[in-house]
Amino acid sequence: MTVLGPWGAYPKAGEATAGYLIEHEGHNILIDCGSGVLAKLQQYKTLDELDYVFISHSHYDHIADLGCLQYACLIDMDLGRRSELLPIFMAGEKAEQISFKSMSGSEIRRIEAGQRVDCAGLQMTFFKTFHGAYCLGMDIRVNGLKIVYTADTYYDDSLIQYCADADVLIAETSFYSDIRDARKYGHMNAEEVGLLAREAGVRKVVLTHLPHFGKVEQLAEEVAAIYQGEIEVAYCGMVIEL
Repeated sequence: MTVLGPWGAYPKAGEATAGYLIEHEGHNILIDCGSGVLAKLQQYKTLDELDYVFISHSHYDHIADLGCLQYACLIDMDLGRRSELLPIFMAGEKAEQISFKSMSGSEIRRIEAGQRVDCAGLQMTFFKTFHGAYCLGMDIRVNGLKIVYTADTYYDDSLIQYCADADVLIAETSFYSDIRDARKYGHMNAEEVGLLAREAGVRKVVLTHLPHFGKVEQLAEEVAAIYQGEIEVAYCGMVIEL
C-alpha cells in the first residue's frame, strides 16, 4: 500500500488529502480519491491501470478528484486504453442518493456496512464509522493478514471489534490530545487513537488524516503514551508492505 495523501481537509502544497494505492497480484486498487490524489497516483501508475476504487464517504477531502478520474476513464475508453468499466464502490445508505453517476468508462456501485467485496485476491468488508456523512471503515484481508482503515470517525468503543488484531491499523488522527472535543468534529485525537490501537491489540498503527497545525511528529508521541506497539506517521509516498 502506498500513501498518496495523508492530509485532512485540504492538501499541503504539492501533496494530497486521503488516497491510498494497493498493489496486489498485478492489480491496482485505489482507496479514496481526495484533492491531489490523481496527480500523486500517476507518479506510480497510469490511470487506465486502476482496477477498482473504494470511496469511504462523500466529503470533499475524500472525493475531490473523483469526477476527474471519471473523465479520465471516459477518455481512456475512447482512446482504447481501457477496455472495461472501472468499478467505483461508494459508501451510501439505500435511502441516500449518491451524487456521482456512472459515466462511460466507469460505473458507480453502492456499498453499505456489513457488505463484503472480493477483488484481486483481497477480501474487503465494510463497517460503519461515526462521522458527519455516512462513512465506512474497511477491513482488508489478504493471505491471512488484516489491514483496517478507519476512514473518518470519532472514537467509540464499538470500533474495537472491527480493528481487533489488525496487522496494520490506518487510523485517522485529526487532532492532538489536548483537543478534548474531537468528537464534535467527527474525528479522533491522538490519545483516542492510542486507546483504540491498544484495546484492539493491533500490531502496528499508521497515523493519517493529519492536521495542518502543530508538529505532526507529536501525534506519534501522544499515541505512544497509550499504545506500546509500532507507530508511524503517514506521508506522501510512504509504502506499507505486508
